Amino acid sequence: MKTFGDRENGTQAAENPHGPRMGALEIIWPYIRPQRWALLLAIGLNAFHGFAITFQVFTVGWLVDWVLGKGNLPPDMWRRMLALGIGYFLVSIFGRMLCWHLGYRIFTRVREQMLSALRARFFRQLNALCLRFHVKTSSGELFSYLFGSPLNSIVQFYQHCSVGLAGALTTVFSAVGMLLWTDWILTAILSLTVGLQVFMMDRARRTNRRIHLDFQKLESSVTGTVADLLRGTRAVKLYSMEKAVEGEFGEQIRMISSKSYERDVRVHMEWMKQETIGYAGFALMLAACAWQFSLAKITIGEVSMFLLAFQQLSGPLTIISQAFALWGSAQASIERIGEVLRATSTTPDPAADQMPVPPAGDIEMRDVHFSYDENPVLNGVSLLIPYGQSVALVGPSGSGKSTIAQLLLRLYDPDRGAVLFGGQDLRQCAGSEVRRRFGVVPQDPFIFRTTIRQNLRAADPDADDAAIERACRLANAWEFIEKLPEKLDARVGEGGSTLSGGQRQRLAIARALLANPPVLLFDEATSALDTLSERLIHETMRRVCAGRTTLIIAHRLATVRDCDRILVINNGRVEQDGTFDALFGANGLFKDLVQGQQLQA
Repeated sequence: MKTFGDRENGTQAAENPHGPRMGALEIIWPYIRPQRWALLLAIGLNAFHGFAITFQVFTVGWLVDWVLGKGNLPPDMWRRMLALGIGYFLVSIFGRMLCWHLGYRIFTRVREQMLSALRARFFRQLNALCLRFHVKTSSGELFSYLFGSPLNSIVQFYQHCSVGLAGALTTVFSAVGMLLWTDWILTAILSLTVGLQVFMMDRARRTNRRIHLDFQKLESSVTGTVADLLRGTRAVKLYSMEKAVEGEFGEQIRMISSKSYERDVRVHMEWMKQETIGYAGFALMLAACAWQFSLAKITIGEVSMFLLAFQQLSGPLTIISQAFALWGSAQASIERIGEVLRATSTTPDPAADQMPVPPAGDIEMRDVHFSYDENPVLNGVSLLIPYGQSVALVGPSGSGKSTIAQLLLRLYDPDRGAVLFGGQDLRQCAGSEVRRRFGVVPQDPFIFRTTIRQNLRAADPDADDAAIERACRLANAWEFIEKLPEKLDARVGEGGSTLSGGQRQRLAIARALLANPPVLLFDEATSALDTLSERLIHETMRRVCAGRTTLIIAHRLATVRDCDRILVINNGRVEQDGTFDALFGANGLFKDLVQGQQLQA
């Protein structure tokens, strides 16, 4: 019988990160549906604009045959001229320009509402996805989904359609209908040409979709690589890597440039195939019109109507053709975005019977097994940490210390076994609620590019300045904050670049304390600090840890000596468990680590 700890569903989610494949329209329909009536109105206005264009196209034929009387001027020629002129003007202003503008305004408003909904949904999905997904996917690629090429391709297609696709379609069909009434042979030639062009459009759409999808995959890879190069500016300067980075950037640019050239040339070739059919059709139309006129089947006005209509239809057909080409790119973009929207988390919140996280309690792991992509990291870890105890996790690099912390935070779920807080299995709780019970101080805390106040309020958005000052004083951070000209309103650089390492750590501790969590987790919090800063952080840690459960992941002796208990992790197991003195007095890995100065006084 399977237990809750076996994580059957989670394993399947990890192996099959995407749901059933969906088409592009199926993906975007939830964003179209709330706007469908506004879209239908806009399409109707745009379509009426197309009928007005047809009226304009046929005006020359009516002028020759009706107003000018096919060369025999009628006595009421000026009355007819006035009627045709007024009709042309009214249709052009109200039927074409006004309807077109109103339709475009509606299309534009709907576009922004749909884009906002799609971006918000995508961002919520990113926040909901597990750490396993984010480790495998570059932040540069995800950013491009929100504001880069994929979304721009969708916007470009939508913009193109909103400007004139509905009008282009009605222009083509209404013009063909009227021409059919005039002469079916010439209309058949025109229709054959249009049919061949539509066929080539559909063929070009499928080809262009493959071309753009191939390009976008390379673009995402290049974007991620360049984003990494930009994020690593500090390391580049420290290690004098400027030349190497410039070479890598140049190689990425050459790759994207070559692929862009290949994409554009291939798309242009598809367009030339369609144009060739158009030229052949017009040549055939010239000969056919001359033949039908010589047989007195059509008038000179109708000849001008056919020839002018054929030439004027190139505009609407171009719009339709471009829409097919743009749809190929937009479809590829929608499907790429859809892959992320369909991705499933390996740490999903329970859909039903969600349990609250106890406000405080013991921490327990029962026979926990865990692996990253088939690589075992933890092999049957069992431990119990009573509430209020300070515990250090030590061991060689890669032994599983940080993995234990990530399982406690429910950034991952175990493959087998269970992690409990206050006796409650964490898989039955929402991940965000689990993490509210922990105040985490990592080795390299992330400091947002904003004010100190806003950085601290990340833990408690409702905290007032008095609460912020108390937390900062407790964390020994107020002493440098009050010296700043703007104090809490002082802005820090990207990643906290205007602060020292010790100041960033003290801010991180203050941020963790502001939420008043029952558990504090220090993950290598002092490993990158100088001796003076480390001593100050140790004083802070001793002050803030009283009355809480404290977990410390560390290599340095000074950090773990005062802990109630030390757990030695090795090869994914708890190899030793005891106080500092007891473990150092016995032969074992802990003593070897101390003597080997992997734990440094």
